[in-house]
This record gives sequence, C-alpha cells and structure tokens, in this order.
Amino acid sequence: MKLPVVLLYHVVAPCPPDADLVEGNLFVEPSAFEQQMDDLAAQGYRTLTLDDYAAAVDGAPAPPKSVLLTFDDAYAHIDAVVSPILRRHQFSAVMFASPAHLGGRNSWDRDHPNLARLEIASREQLLEMSSGPWEIASHGLYHVDLRTIHPERRRAELVEARDRLSHLVRKPVVDLAYPYGYDDPGIREDVREAGYRLAFVANPIRSLDPLRLSRHPVNGADSLPIFRLKTADWSHGLYEMSGFAPSWVRTAARSVLGAGVR
Repeated sequence: MKLPVVLLYHVVAPCPPDADLVEGNLFVEPSAFEQQMDDLAAQGYRTLTLDDYAAAVDGAPAPPKSVLLTFDDAYAHIDAVVSPILRRHQFSAVMFASPAHLGGRNSWDRDHPNLARLEIASREQLLEMSSGPWEIASHGLYHVDLRTIHPERRRAELVEARDRLSHLVRKPVVDLAYPYGYDDPGIREDVREAGYRLAFVANPIRSLDPLRLSRHPVNGADSLPIFRLKTADWSHGLYEMSGFAPSWVRTAARSVLGAGVR
C-alpha cells in the first residue's frame, strides 16, 4: 500500500542574505511557494485533510493525485503569505504548533538568528486560521527533542499540548509532528498513550506505522523539477534505494529529496 505524499514547509519568506545553511533550507521564497501550488493545481492535484490521510492509513483508497500539505512551528507570517494562495486553489493545509510558544518567538533556534527572530502566531490568530483553510495539530508543548525528556514528563507534555490546542480550536486535536523529526519506539508508545492518532517524522521514509509517517521537506533551493520529484509517489522508493548505493550517491539523493528538519 502506498500512502499519499506529505510535504513539509517551515518558513515562506525571502531568505535573508546572511542566512546560514539551515536557514537557507527552511526559508522558501513566497514566489517559489506560489509557483509550487500553481503547479500542483495545474497537474490536477487536490489536498487532503488529516481525516482523509488517517483513512488512507487505515486502507481507504486516496485520490491518485493527492497530497497533504504541512507546516511546522506556526510562524505568524504564514497566514498572510500562504492562506490566500491556498484559498485560490481551494487547498487546505495543516499547521503543527507548540502551544507554549504561541504569541512569542522562535526560542529553540538560538544558534540560527534569522529563525530566532521569527514571531509565532498568537492564540487568536491560530484560532482564526483553524476556521479554514488550516487544520491545527500538535508539535509538542515546548518544541524540544522528545528523546531528551523523561518518559513520565514526556507523556504529560504530549497530553497537555493536545489538550491546550483542542481547547483553543474547539475541536479534538489528535495528530502530531515530532519536534525536529526525532522519534523512537519509546516515544511512539508515549504518543499512543497520550491519545494521538497520527504522528509524522520530517524526512522521506517508507512506513505504514500511523505514528511514524513520512514527510518530504521542501527546501529553499528546490527548483520546480525537484519539487515535482518530491511530490511523485515513487520518490519514497528512490530515497530508500539510495541506502544501497555508494556514499556519494546517497548524499546526492538525500540532498535532492530533502532530510532537513527543525
């Protein structure tokens, strides 16, 4: 069974001239994002909701040209920049948010000053976004590497993040993107116990585990042909096949497909 491709974005804004390598990957130019969405629409793609994706994970057939659009970190600028483009194409998207940071700034990327300056959406803004074209889901409570937290505290924070967001958007929040993309069997068990339905990593993998689902990061340097490669349903296989190739081939393939996460 093949699942529809899930795309991952962070920042949609002009890349600062002094951006470091991480920032250069995460900043996607607004014109490039618009071109990518225009291209998906021109090819006949439709976007999926989280319920649609959960149904596909459960075995229901998904439309052949469908994609789940996801954004991490809930940056405040995303609504003004991205929402009009989504509405023009009748697309939807998912915003993964860390509720403890709402209304603040990116405090987890202190080593990357252009990211650290970015404002996070307020509670009011996130609530407004949840009325469409956005769905809101969890990115953990504090955006910390879940591997570094004691399991008891980790479970409590996962529950609190889910409950805070559910209360804010006035509907159940049951899906998660792992902060930094990091998971392991213990984390996945805690996520299950905390009541989550789906959980996403931040790189292309082949997995049908509902708590270890693949995403394809869209990087700032991606050309339109590379973007099309990342949306192709066979790109999972290309990423996996790179594991059996010489090291220089693996490096090139993973650079193309994207494995950078925050």
